[in-house]
Amino acid sequence: MPPLTSSIEFQEWLSSPEGIHLEFKKAEYRYDFEELVKYCCALANEGGGKMILGVTDKRPRKVIGTEAFIEPERTVHGLTVQRLLTEVREEGRASLKGQRRWARWSYSESLNPS
Repeated sequence: MPPLTSSIEFQEWLSSPEGIHLEFKKAEYRYDFEELVKYCCALANEGGGKMILGVTDKRPRKVIGTEAFIEPERTVHGLTVQRLLTEVREEGRASLKGQRRWARWSYSESLNPS
């Protein structure tokens, strides 16, 4: 597993604009798996990117934590084996005052429709 995201890197993302390689979703209690699949496909088709759950997408962004996808290994398995056929990995989780967490998935490789 890659090292956890540094607080400096995380702060840089929070101040960065959303775009074709970076997406934030509040996902405080849940997030629709099919929507996650769509965003993953879009990120992968643009050459890879980051999707960060548990952070508001409007500025100034707030880290609120998430309870969506509390079994990240299962979510990654569902995305890669069952849906996307591309590399997806959970790169970091952080505890927020011992309660909810934020989660980030990183996507690489373009999807190939063949």
